[in-house]
Amino acid sequence: MFVIWFRMYPGDAESKWPRELLTDRRVEHRWDEPKTAGRWFMTNLNALRPSRGGDGVFPQRVDALWDSYLLFDRNAAWNETPNGLLSWGFPVMRTRAQLLKDFQFAIGAARGPQHNP
Repeated sequence: MFVIWFRMYPGDAESKWPRELLTDRRVEHRWDEPKTAGRWFMTNLNALRPSRGGDGVFPQRVDALWDSYLLFDRNAAWNETPNGLLSWGFPVMRTRAQLLKDFQFAIGAARGPQHNP
């Protein structure tokens, strides 16, 4: 899991980002001062396929996609445009139930059908 942080409000700073928020060893935190990732995703979000879609609310008046999640299939290929987008949502706190549902779907699909002995 990659978590990308950048400045969106005047008080935001690399020294203040909440590293303790996501502490799983698989989480990679990155600070992106020029907002390169957020700007790229803001520009290219509609081109990412397949997608279960967001909730229809899109941050049109900002320069970067932020406070968002993008959930990719474990087999997603990252070429010029990544494929395998399962879902996305904005803002994270409002769409967290959908993230949980889609994450459970993704790990269930990755494990295959469950058989009861």
